Amino acid sequence: MEPCGAYSLRVGSLMSLSRRVADRIMGTELYEQFVFRKRVLFQSDEAYVRRRFREVHGYEPDLEHPRTYCEKITWLMLYYRPLQMASLADKYEVRSHVQNRIGEEYLNQLYGVYTSTSDIPWEALPDAFAFKATHGCHWNILCPDRSKLDRQKSIRTMRRWLRLNYYWFGREWVYRSLKPRIICERYLFDDNGTDLTDYKVHCFNGRARLIQVDMNRHGEHRMGFLSPDWDLLPVGKSVPRLHGVPRRPASLTQMLALSEELAEKQPLVRIDWYEHEENPLFGEMTFLPGRGLSAFDEEEHEAEFGSWIELPSPHRKNEVRMRIKSALRTKWS
Repeated sequence: MEPCGAYSLRVGSLMSLSRRVADRIMGTELYEQFVFRKRVLFQSDEAYVRRRFREVHGYEPDLEHPRTYCEKITWLMLYYRPLQMASLADKYEVRSHVQNRIGEEYLNQLYGVYTSTSDIPWEALPDAFAFKATHGCHWNILCPDRSKLDRQKSIRTMRRWLRLNYYWFGREWVYRSLKPRIICERYLFDDNGTDLTDYKVHCFNGRARLIQVDMNRHGEHRMGFLSPDWDLLPVGKSVPRLHGVPRRPASLTQMLALSEELAEKQPLVRIDWYEHEENPLFGEMTFLPGRGLSAFDEEEHEAEFGSWIELPSPHRKNEVRMRIKSALRTKWS
């Protein structure tokens, strides 16, 4: 008879092996494009978004009378869908909007835009650059030194991006119809060779009212929130807070004015900036920050910032759907 310890060791080894196999299968393109999509294919956007909200926040969102910051972002995801937002979420298409609205001098230098990795002129690229997928979020490859870049790994990663539709990973409608592309931009760093600070200006109905500062994003990441007057606010999220008031950017007044010019009258948009040689450089526009799943640490701030968002009228077909669902809930409650 096999000793109990040996049996437990064998079972543990088999379980470890099965986990490794499962991780390998679930990390493949087949899983992401077929199994993952099939799992959510028959859920409507509203059913999926509501389920994720409950899983993260622990309660059902009130989308008939949204009150908090996250509830209102969730409402905007489902019921507010102006077509212009999709082109502004595209990291390549938005450049034309910025150029026409405030001027091309606020754009980072663009080396190229590619629909295939085979189009990339690797030997012609500078020593430092950054690849970004235009049709998703967090799909970036930062290369401060081309000689140290694993080119084949980068190619595999970007090919994967080009095959994916980011919409399926969170049901953000703005990404659903975007053309998959890769852009290559100038890599930005300061005089010490470190990444530039991110300045994210949150505009509520066209007004710049909150500034998010992210420092050392790829190291000991810290985040802080400041007023337009550059006062540090007692506000936080899941990221460790800043130790103190960060250096005020020389171009802050310009950043705020340009943000309001780009925001126009959108209910909510976050406009990201960098400061390079005391001049503001545009990063991107985000209309649904965190998909309504990234709450502020304190409930009072969730309520306060939620009150700053004045929701527009929903598009007609969404309004009809909302009324039908409200009537059904009333009937069966």
